[in-house]
Amino acid sequence: MLKVVLISAGIWLAAGAAHAGDVQHDLRVDGMTCPFCVATSEKALRKIDGVKAVSTNLDEGVISVCADESVELTDEQLREMFLDKGFSYKGMTKQDGCTIEA
Repeated sequence: MLKVVLISAGIWLAAGAAHAGDVQHDLRVDGMTCPFCVATSEKALRKIDGVKAVSTNLDEGVISVCADESVELTDEQLREMFLDKGFSYKGMTKQDGCTIEA
């Protein structure tokens, strides 16, 4: 039993280490109403160097972006990008580590 617990703990630690140094940006965006809106926005975000994963909650209007800590997403950059797609960028929160999968 102890061996199984130790192996499980090792797997958990290894998974956590894979996300060390990553930052999650949660972007609030108005105007996204369909899966096509989500797909075009996610595609644009994935093109940014250092972005590892993107996930969208359409009901809440939040796009989560997991990226290297070196990635700098600015309000101006995001406002322009979403405006070009017909959406309104409302703001961003950041947290250390990512809760979305790459």
